[in-house]
Parts: sequence; C-alpha cells; structure tokens
Amino acid sequence: MNRLVAVRRTALLTAACVLALVCGLFSTPALAYFTSGGAGTGTTASGTLQSLIILPATTGTPTVPLQPGARGDLILQVTNPNTYAVTLVRVSQGGPVSVQGGVECTSDPGWPSTLGNSGVSIPATITLNISLPGGSSQVLHLPAASAMGTSSAADCQGASFNIPVTVEAQQ
Repeated sequence: MNRLVAVRRTALLTAACVLALVCGLFSTPALAYFTSGGAGTGTTASGTLQSLIILPATTGTPTVPLQPGARGDLILQVTNPNTYAVTLVRVSQGGPVSVQGGVECTSDPGWPSTLGNSGVSIPATITLNISLPGGSSQVLHLPAASAMGTSSAADCQGASFNIPVTVEAQQ
C-alpha cells in the first residue's frame, strides 16, 4: 500500500513539473513581448501654411467657352509661396461674381442669396489631387468647372466674368 502511495506521489510530482515546464515555455515569450521596450529619436517642425496666391491665368485658352445653359472651362494660376510642397485638394466658388462689359449684365451684389442676371457660377466643388512644389506656380485648366444658367441675360454676351475661387490645400 505504501508503494502505491509512493507511485501516485511520484506521478503527481512529475505531472506538476511537466505542467510548470510547459507553462514556463509558453509564457516566457509572451512576457518578453509585452515587457520589451525601445528607444529612438525623431524630429519635427511646425510652421504656418502661407496662403496660396490665385490669379486669373494669363496663358491657356478655354476649350469650351461659357455659354447660356452650359458649362465652360475655368483657368487659373496658383502660386505656392511656401518652402515646401502642398497638395491642392478642392476648388470652390469663394464670393460673388462680378461682370465687366455687356449691356445691363449685372454682378452678384449679395452672393449667395442675391444673384445678378449673369447666371454665372461654380456650381459644385471640384476635387483635386495636385502636388504643387514650394515656390512654384501652376496653371490649372479645369474643364466644365464654371456654368452659366439658362436664364442668363442676353445682354451678358461679350462680357467678362470674375469668379472668385477658394483653393484648399494641405501639406
């Protein structure tokens, strides 16, 4: 009977040692993974994004001119005065349209609620993905970006339209 108790005790002790060994083998890598650390260095800089300079383009001709009831091309020049590149992401109308020329063709005095009779606008936000290097300029030719309504005054024939735009950029 003592021999049977001794065999059981040896078997239990062996099983406990094997279990402890197995648990130790599987928990040590996990313990090392969760307690390991590291060190390093990094740099960063902050600055203020300078406003882009937006002008009417002096080069380029619209392939589709603005006509009543249709869309026309919008051509503008964007200059990045920053020392780093920016990405142009959106263009939208930024204010009231003003009219030069034409007989009795009126501007938008209280844009966007009060519009003149030209019917000219940028009807939708244009999405872009154009990289503009620091200190450089680029002419943007945006096909079908401007529109003239069907109710535009016939007196607007031959007029020039100044459409203020907002160009959104990100670094």
